[in-house]
Amino acid sequence: MTLKKYLIGAGALAALAVTAFVPHGLLDQTSKPAFCNACHPMNDQYEVWFLTGVHRTIRCVDCHLPNDNEVNHLIWKGIDGGKDVVSFFSGVYPDYITATGHAKKVIKANCVRCHGEMVSRINTDGQDCWSCHRRINHKLNEFSYSEIR
Repeated sequence: MTLKKYLIGAGALAALAVTAFVPHGLLDQTSKPAFCNACHPMNDQYEVWFLTGVHRTIRCVDCHLPNDNEVNHLIWKGIDGGKDVVSFFSGVYPDYITATGHAKKVIKANCVRCHGEMVSRINTDGQDCWSCHRRINHKLNEFSYSEIR
């Protein structure tokens, strides 16, 4: 069994366990940006999202997890969450987190899901939304500063 299949299977089991045994309120708490920021070494990115983010009314999971259906969402929540917990508490978390190839596909799909009508008029093949829309990549830059003032 390949590592990818193992991770998907583990994520599916985690999603099943969470759905069956975890109170709904707790599951909701793990989807809030403050919860995500509690372990991730992303204080700067969280601050940029909180202070200047054009998307500050939505949660991290709205962009960073698949939202095509609830089962897929919970499976990847289990996979990504489990990986994050193990990485953080084992001390092998990188100083700076970058999106994987899979994460970039998920993020782009969520951009298209929310902004479908506008995006339907543009050819997005081979382009990431955040290449042009720099304020959504959680980096503090000259665009971010102008909104704080």
